Amino acid sequence: MGVILFCEYSITEEHRASFLAWVRRDPARWADVEFAENREQPGVFVELRRAASVQEAAAMKKERLEGRSWAEMEAWVKKGRDGIRVWSFAPVCLEPGCD
Repeated sequence: MGVILFCEYSITEEHRASFLAWVRRDPARWADVEFAENREQPGVFVELRRAASVQEAAAMKKERLEGRSWAEMEAWVKKGRDGIRVWSFAPVCLEPGCD
């Protein structure tokens, strides 16, 4: 079963250009990420990552919140680390008999 890891945060307007410059400096960091900005609310970003299992998604979530150099971006995020929200989603079975 595939799982989607969804990460959402809002970058303050005054730091948006700095944040985007930081993102663009290390494209390898985003290699397996669908990275998007809300068109109606500039500065609201989402990252979508695909995991093969619940365990892999949990490891990805841990790494996203604690690993690499994510602390660099916390100063630009509204509410800092508390403003980075990460959820995992599993597909919903639409067939009869699914629970």
